[in-house]
Amino acid sequence: MKSFFKLPVLIWIFITLLVYASVLISPLTFRYSGVVSFGIPFIILLNSIFLILAIIFKSKLGWVPFLLLICGWPFVNIAVSLVGNDDLNQPGIKILSYNVKWFVDARENNFSEVMDWIEEVDADILCFQEFSPTKGIAKGILDKGYRLSMDERQFNNAIFSRYPIINDGLILESNSINNIRFADLVIKEDTIRVYGVHLQSMGIDPNKIQDKEGIQSEYDDVKSKFLFSSTSRTEQIKVLLQHIEETNYPVVIAGDFNDVPFSYNYFQFRRRFANSFEEKGRGLGVTFNRNIPYLRIDNQFFSKEFKIKAFKTFDDIYYSDHFPLIGIYELSD
Repeated sequence: MKSFFKLPVLIWIFITLLVYASVLISPLTFRYSGVVSFGIPFIILLNSIFLILAIIFKSKLGWVPFLLLICGWPFVNIAVSLVGNDDLNQPGIKILSYNVKWFVDARENNFSEVMDWIEEVDADILCFQEFSPTKGIAKGILDKGYRLSMDERQFNNAIFSRYPIINDGLILESNSINNIRFADLVIKEDTIRVYGVHLQSMGIDPNKIQDKEGIQSEYDDVKSKFLFSSTSRTEQIKVLLQHIEETNYPVVIAGDFNDVPFSYNYFQFRRRFANSFEEKGRGLGVTFNRNIPYLRIDNQFFSKEFKIKAFKTFDDIYYSDHFPLIGIYELSD
């Protein structure tokens, strides 16, 4: 009889550890690893429920969900930040990153309101994705004393800087809307490199998967898009990390990563760089403001030469389907 209960317990332990381990498996090796890792929050939730039930019913098996929750605790720290600092009124290098979606959600095409907000946040460096200069916004920002790094033919990625730009460029194919731009900036006696990233989009319409019928009808399309985008991002990240290895400058990587924190792709950055939300963020840090809830797909990462002083997600700014992020950094002595 005891062996009858042991088998489900062993199976559950195996499933939990397998799901946790999915963040270590490249989508290029196992294309469904990104799908599996989406189950991490649910695994943690179920183990929490099992632990509560074990306590209530005084089960001797309570040690199982308890140990599995301990194993999953790093994921909780990645997803939720309770002690942070969002006070942006302090000195430092102030970096705004924002997928602006061409600012199509600006109220009644009121781009003067957008400009007022950009002026109000008063960032030193602006990393925009899905950006177009044709609405006069670029000129307005340049008139405020910024320099601009942007391809004349490919407008998606733009980096504005109050600091001199001594080198810049794209590191992926120039005709792709999903791309990575870098700019080397001189700050007093130092030079830093900022990467504005917009990794492969999923291309999934959230409005089509809001109910069971929608999910069923769109299943094949959603699955193929998810798998394609996940592997594409892995390839793009390999190129980006190789590019970073070739510089000695301190690095900040900011933008739209299009991956959740529970993914192999996210962990590729996390192994090498600190994440600003994890260090100084608050709450869940949700950055996608459409019908798929609780997604944090925009981030700022930084190399060890930096110290982050404050970080904030602006979840009350609705000019786009993303929320903007601001981090304040200083170079370590």
